[in-house]
Amino acid sequence: MNEIWRSSSTLNLYKTQDGYPIERKVIDASGRLGSLYDASTDNLIDSHSVQAFESKVPRTRSICRVFSGDSSRDLTSFLKDVDFDDAIRQSICLQMVTPRGISRFIEYNYSVNENTRFLHYSYRARKEWLEVTAHKTDRIVAAPLTSTQATHMITKIVWGFEILCIIQIPKNHSVDLIDQLLYKICDQLNHNRITITNKSNNLYLTNQLQNITVYGPETCIDQSNISLLTILNRIKNWQKDSNNHQPLVYTMQPLRWLYNGSQFHVPCSFPKPDNSHTAQIEIVIHRINRQMKNLKEIFENLPINMSSTTLDQRSKTFQQKRRFMLDSYDHLQERLRLALADIRRHRFESVALDDILGDQRYECLCDSEMKKFLSQVQQLLNKSISIEKLKNDEIEYRNALDINPNQEISSTIVDIDVILKRTYSREKENFILWYSSDRLKREEENRYQQIYQELTWERQHLEQQIKIVYIDFTDVTERLEDFIFVRSPLVEVSTNDRDPTTDTVRILSPSKEPFPKPKPTEINVLLMGETDVGKSTFINYLKFKSFQHAEQGEPVSFCNTVCNHFDKFAAKIDTVDLNENFDQSVTQQCKSHVFVLNHGLSLRFIDTPGIDDIQRNNQDVNTIDKILNYINNFSHLNAICLFLKPNISELNAFFRFCVKPLLTYLIPNGNDNIIFCFTYTRSTFSTRDHTDRSLRKMLDDEQLYNISVKKENTFYFDNESFLNVDEYRQQECINSWDASVAESVRLLTYIEQCKPLNLETLLSLHRVALDISMLARPLMETMRLIIYNWKLSEASLLINHMILNSYPIDNDMCTNCAEITFVELGPLWLTQYQPTLLNSNENQHRRCLTNKKHVLIESTVTYEFVPLPAGLEKERWQSSFYNFIFKCDRLLHFLRQQELSNHDDPFQPILERYLEEEQQILQMCNLKSDMNRRVHEVLESITQIRQENSKKLYQLNESLSLNQVYQIVNEFITIPTVRKQIDSIKTSRRLKMVKQECIIPKDSINNIIFTSFIDSHR
Repeated sequence: MNEIWRSSSTLNLYKTQDGYPIERKVIDASGRLGSLYDASTDNLIDSHSVQAFESKVPRTRSICRVFSGDSSRDLTSFLKDVDFDDAIRQSICLQMVTPRGISRFIEYNYSVNENTRFLHYSYRARKEWLEVTAHKTDRIVAAPLTSTQATHMITKIVWGFEILCIIQIPKNHSVDLIDQLLYKICDQLNHNRITITNKSNNLYLTNQLQNITVYGPETCIDQSNISLLTILNRIKNWQKDSNNHQPLVYTMQPLRWLYNGSQFHVPCSFPKPDNSHTAQIEIVIHRINRQMKNLKEIFENLPINMSSTTLDQRSKTFQQKRRFMLDSYDHLQERLRLALADIRRHRFESVALDDILGDQRYECLCDSEMKKFLSQVQQLLNKSISIEKLKNDEIEYRNALDINPNQEISSTIVDIDVILKRTYSREKENFILWYSSDRLKREEENRYQQIYQELTWERQHLEQQIKIVYIDFTDVTERLEDFIFVRSPLVEVSTNDRDPTTDTVRILSPSKEPFPKPKPTEINVLLMGETDVGKSTFINYLKFKSFQHAEQGEPVSFCNTVCNHFDKFAAKIDTVDLNENFDQSVTQQCKSHVFVLNHGLSLRFIDTPGIDDIQRNNQDVNTIDKILNYINNFSHLNAICLFLKPNISELNAFFRFCVKPLLTYLIPNGNDNIIFCFTYTRSTFSTRDHTDRSLRKMLDDEQLYNISVKKENTFYFDNESFLNVDEYRQQECINSWDASVAESVRLLTYIEQCKPLNLETLLSLHRVALDISMLARPLMETMRLIIYNWKLSEASLLINHMILNSYPIDNDMCTNCAEITFVELGPLWLTQYQPTLLNSNENQHRRCLTNKKHVLIESTVTYEFVPLPAGLEKERWQSSFYNFIFKCDRLLHFLRQQELSNHDDPFQPILERYLEEEQQILQMCNLKSDMNRRVHEVLESITQIRQENSKKLYQLNESLSLNQVYQIVNEFITIPTVRKQIDSIKTSRRLKMVKQECIIPKDSINNIIFTSFIDSHR
């Protein structure tokens, strides 16, 4: 509003007929014609009302404007954009008035930035005014009888209502489209009409603007989080209902112009808008408010207990300083309020404001001091976050200044080191003390993170319980030059290795203890064989020293027999495992039995499901795929042990379904690592030569010529030690046990001499088939993502594009057993899968039948919107879609040529499932746009597209080499969306693998079989 400024020295109150009115945007709506107003503080003095007045309808009734947010501006600065003049803004800024109505938006708690829009609408219903003349107003309104603080009287009021909507544009929407919509709404409101039809995209976009906060009169706005569409629909009713109308603008005349009397001769005017002294008030107050808000947020996040006497004391000191600053700020604002009122009443010059702002009492509020304090408090908050992370990783935090109780004497690093050594030398458990500081953490960030990871790994994986303590030297005056580690010996060391200053601990600098440490050595042995051949039973020979120990201990699962009839029953002296099914192979999932030996050496036996299970049919093929996927988690294999029964004539099926697929995966490098282990051999020791000859003949019949059968790689074990445990044959079992243990020693010696088979560098037909199978769902998810973005771009609803996030899971899950939810994201509805929560430890997936309709889920996916890179228009999305499908079909064409695809087409079941999902969405969800229908149409068209691709590829007779196939595979994997899904799948497989691990610690092993291993790795 146009505030009329007049200097008191030149003001002639008797020259103008119109007087010297001032206008004020209304804060307190209780004022009426004749009410008194103190313009020096912008407060109503009374609510006097005069009934006799003139009234008319304004020529312009609706006024609407849209303007953008700016993160560099203080909220109160936006008051100017909605017609609050300098004087009233200064009064609000100094809290001389309490914000009401739309002025309450200065209390908005969210960020205001370039994606924020303000929609301001003002409706003017009528104008009311008093016909007043100089010194004759007492004929209409009696003059105040007593002394008053008022300077003006309200003589004109504009009635109506106004609202202010603060709109946050969603990240996934086009800013330009939203701006076009808001400006269109603004134009319609200015012309007093709203036409958002149900069929237009404007309705969809308006519905999407949900993050809105509305300010206005309480008669209209009963809650601040009303949707924009609701506001627009209510405006007509608010216009018609006069009960919703309030004063919007006061026009006031000076009392000294209206009345005679010495009590009215005190002047009241306002400094010029460009007055640098008053303008400085807003700048300073805005800056202090922003810094005080930042301080408040930091202190709210500071913990009450910092786990350190030194840090707790520092926190208390900071709290006291903050309270002092708040008190100083209150005092400063009070002085500025009084001074500004006096300046407006001409009692002081405006330069007095500079004297107040420069007062030394408020030095703590100056910009440099507050920035310094903010930095200090932020450092303390960062420290608390670091301490919390240490705690979560089970690392104890200690501040070095807390070590020395005598705080009057400055502690040196040596002093603190001596105290720590003396204190922790009394500890019974092993420990590592890590000396560090914030400076080292900042300047050596990469090394710090590396050390952190190695220490946490060491604590988690070593057999002995270890305590890690982080000693923070940040506050010690002496500078810590490098990370230092003090530890108690975790293993026996020679006297020369010990630190001479103590018998129990040694100090290690990073040069003596380099990071990272080498990973522990692991010997990986794969055990394969038919159902009931005794793979699981074999592991018992490794665990127990003697037959008597096995009787008393807890063996691995095995099948027992009754007398000589070999009728099976399950025997397991252990907890129930819901993954076991004793009608089939004892081992239903691949499991690892890891024997932890000396110096990080571990011996891993990978126990696999039995081949030729009762299910038969394609089950063996699926089992082999599971085994190969499992061993894909390892970098190498040292040996493949094929467990066989003495009756070699029945082994052809086992070799056809088991050994051949394995060798197509490992050939040509794996033949030297194959070992033959015969079980149930107590009664066949005399026929070993015949068995060996039969085995060689069978290998020749299966054209497996490269596999050698010789004494060195052939071993014999007696499973009957476990199977027939009746008392009268106990001595026979003991003898047989001892013979099998001796054979086990020979087996392990042979395995140790085998050259490890590097699985990471293998290129084979079976491996590429497995890799394509793993890629199937990531590729189809990526293709569907392309469809989403293509259709969103085509509809021009969004300027951002969708991306996919992928997360690992640690349970088996498929589209049949997973929990399905439908989520709305922008104009699309999407399907999400989550594991089903059961009350027991049972895996829900175990109940699922094996068929193509049940698509395996090895990672979960979610979607979100991000800014769109330049150049990705709908044509590019469409082109990407067709190229992507054709590449997938090239891989399928290769699999069919090689006859390697067990399910013919790994992509088709997934595409069929996508169609089912879209059909469910179309039937079940409340669709606000036709985006899902468009996606459904594209998915339906894929079958025809792929048929044409297949025909084209057969015509081209394309024949890819392994290297060419992997070139396509690697091209796919370099796509970020595919890459992160593959990473999640691999993580999921590792997590599930860990759940199936049985760790056998060294102290539970008492067996001669490991003597040579332990001695050779000391």
